Amino acid sequence: MAAWTHGVVDLSTDITTVANKSVVVKGFYVNTALSAHACNIDDGSDTIFIIEASKAAGSVVDFAGEEGVNFRNGLIINPDNAATGSITIIYRDVI
Repeated sequence: MAAWTHGVVDLSTDITTVANKSVVVKGFYVNTALSAHACNIDDGSDTIFIIEASKAAGSVVDFAGEEGVNFRNGLIINPDNAATGSITIIYRDVI
């Protein structure tokens, strides 16, 4: 099985493409508290998960244990334009 990797995403950047290929996403960790703005985690142009506004630092969200969730069209973090905070997204290549 491919090893899990991670990417740190600064939510003050409007849109961040973490991967432009098919990946499996395990979940994310909130590094610094999020502002009062929601943040989408997208599979290409489809929103798969919404991180609620004001999520506390240290929060961990596990999508599906070791199985993860398949993102077939790329992994994109798409926060509101005024969002702040930082997350670490955990993912791996599709095998």
